[in-house]
Amino acid sequence: MIKSANQHHDHASTIVPRIGLIGVTGYGASYVESLTKLVDEGRIQWGAVTIINPGEAEAQIEYFEKLGVSIYSDYLEMLDAEVDNLELICIPTGIGWHSQMTVACLSRGLQVLVEKPLAPTLQDVEAIQAVEEETGIKVGVGFQHLYPNETWDIKKRLLDGEIGKLQRVDCIALWPRALSYYNRNDWSGHLHNGDGWILDSPLHNALSHLINMILFWSGETLDSRADLLSVSAELYRSKPIQSFDTLRTVAALNSNVEAAVVLSHSSLNSIDPEIVITGSKGTFTWRFCGSHSFDVDGNRSEISSPDQVSIREIMFHAMTDRIQGKPARLCTTEQAKGVCKWVNAVHDAGPIIDVSDEFCARIVGRDGETYDTIKDLEYKAMRSFRECLSFSEAGAPWAGQASTLDVSDYELFEGRFYPQPCPPIPDPELQLP
Repeated sequence: MIKSANQHHDHASTIVPRIGLIGVTGYGASYVESLTKLVDEGRIQWGAVTIINPGEAEAQIEYFEKLGVSIYSDYLEMLDAEVDNLELICIPTGIGWHSQMTVACLSRGLQVLVEKPLAPTLQDVEAIQAVEEETGIKVGVGFQHLYPNETWDIKKRLLDGEIGKLQRVDCIALWPRALSYYNRNDWSGHLHNGDGWILDSPLHNALSHLINMILFWSGETLDSRADLLSVSAELYRSKPIQSFDTLRTVAALNSNVEAAVVLSHSSLNSIDPEIVITGSKGTFTWRFCGSHSFDVDGNRSEISSPDQVSIREIMFHAMTDRIQGKPARLCTTEQAKGVCKWVNAVHDAGPIIDVSDEFCARIVGRDGETYDTIKDLEYKAMRSFRECLSFSEAGAPWAGQASTLDVSDYELFEGRFYPQPCPPIPDPELQLP
């Protein structure tokens, strides 16, 4: 039976929410850290946790046992046993689990915070939103950059025309990832796990926050995001994975803005994320590190924002406020859906191109980790970003032609370029020299 969204919340203004957490290792460890701070502040209390890998979570188990928190090895068992004792479930699990876990929580009348991305496919998003509508519960999505007030203040200034009419957005981020990054679990770098779609990639995981912010800031009203009309994609692979590790994608948005994005995990050096929004009167630049700036007529106005850890804690405070009936902005499933649509579209637009070995290099970094890289990628990527060029136009000898897809009526992921299930990922350990 589906419960009322407010069945447990008759005293919403004073309740100290009891939190259920599914997963405590990997990125789940960051959730434990941030939620513990809120527990110490008296804002929330631990209710129950699911831990499926006790051998890797000995410290977490000791912590929760000392507090007398119930520990389960199966999330459905936890939900059924604790449904009357919990107000919020946090889901910092692998991408392939997001939709089914979210639906399971909603169907039991439980508020949800699910880690980004919302779900692998538009079909999954549709399933989540159907249960949201049925239960009246609005899911919070872990695109934490949409929770701070500064993000909304930037949107207001853009809507007020501070840089004029928005014309285009350009984005770059090069974050090298070692082979260990893809070996840390059984889904990283996967398109399909044999049971369902994953579609893991820089666009859909580590750097997906950028896409969410681009769509939000390009929206024509304060609460809305822009939608995609067409998407072009260049998808490249230098690593022994199913998915791509490098891409350039350009989207035409319904707000008459063109957005071009260059992302990779295959560079030798890092280039931290940067978003440049160009208007008819000036520019706005968002930086992952440092302050952001509005530049108009030679004048610069700078904006600082909380650090990355604080931003995550702001998200948890917002979810707590929502449960207590206080005003709180969430990243909703409708806002997060735009990322899923963009990701699905680039996969349906064209195939992944393998970068020839002659243009790649396997190196051992200072950290002792092994990295598969594309030679001189930083130069080609920066030229693409700065000059609005395809990789081929930027002089990359390994680049192909972009594929374009009309997505004005695009509602379902087709997986048109991939067999189901996808071929197994090669064992990178076997390829080490």
